[in-house]
Amino acid sequence: MFLFQKKVDPFVSTIHLPHSFKSDINKIVFFTENPDQARIAMENGAAVAGGAELVEKILADEITADFYLAEPDMVQKLLPLKNKLRKKFPKSKRGSVGMNIPKMLALFKSGHEYMVEDIYVNTQVATLDMPNEYILANIHAIVKDVASHKPAEFGSFIERAIVCSRSSEGLHIKIEELLPQEEEKA
Repeated sequence: MFLFQKKVDPFVSTIHLPHSFKSDINKIVFFTENPDQARIAMENGAAVAGGAELVEKILADEITADFYLAEPDMVQKLLPLKNKLRKKFPKSKRGSVGMNIPKMLALFKSGHEYMVEDIYVNTQVATLDMPNEYILANIHAIVKDVASHKPAEFGSFIERAIVCSRSSEGLHIKIEELLPQEEEKA
């Protein structure tokens, strides 16, 4: 997708695609000092749950994960990990800091992460063996989520979209049909 001449601050988002194409489940580390919350995290699929004692293990590369989630009161204790984890560092803006542990883990265990940099979204949306309806539904979900990050001062946000596989040329798609409709002002 191409965000025409209107640069946005880079962001990362994780969403549930209507038709997942990944069979593996993401490995998640959940940070909490509360043993009950750690138990809930483990029951809901976290690979590792613990407190500040995990910081040294992560810095020593003894523990690695696809996503790192945390309770709000743990973020300050995780600051030594900021340079190590970089974009994986837990942030409330990204949805990786919160108190609703089952909901957070459900999203990050099987969610699809995409990144917007400058004027492009470059992400996988499907596999070539998927039915066209599934591919279109996944594209629609990503377009809808990207549009939800639109700054208030922007008019039209997504100008065009191009889909391609690694071995083929890009195909333009009619993005207007996929965009959320803005209500007209009277």
